[in-house]
Amino acid sequence: MLHFSCDLCGQPLDDRRYVVRLEVFPAFDPEDLTEADLEADHLQEVAEELHEMEITGAELEDCNSKSFRFDLCPRCHGKYLKDPLGREALRRLNFSEN
Repeated sequence: MLHFSCDLCGQPLDDRRYVVRLEVFPAFDPEDLTEADLEADHLQEVAEELHEMEITGAELEDCNSKSFRFDLCPRCHGKYLKDPLGREALRRLNFSEN
């Protein structure tokens, strides 16, 4: 039998648990394409970009999709639903202005 614990507070979970699934991926809006985009020599642009990366040592940007799965207890589930991005926690830090 599998045993679960809350990914936020660490409390052991019984039959009442909640699953949060997140997927993060780069946005792409196909309607932003223009005729000029379709006519451009993309092979030349890629070659130039690769050449510049060799010179500067730059890394390729990670454009892959990422998926996350979290198990939450009922208390943490309620907190998550009220503030899924954690904005309230950031506001409570109250950094001083130096």
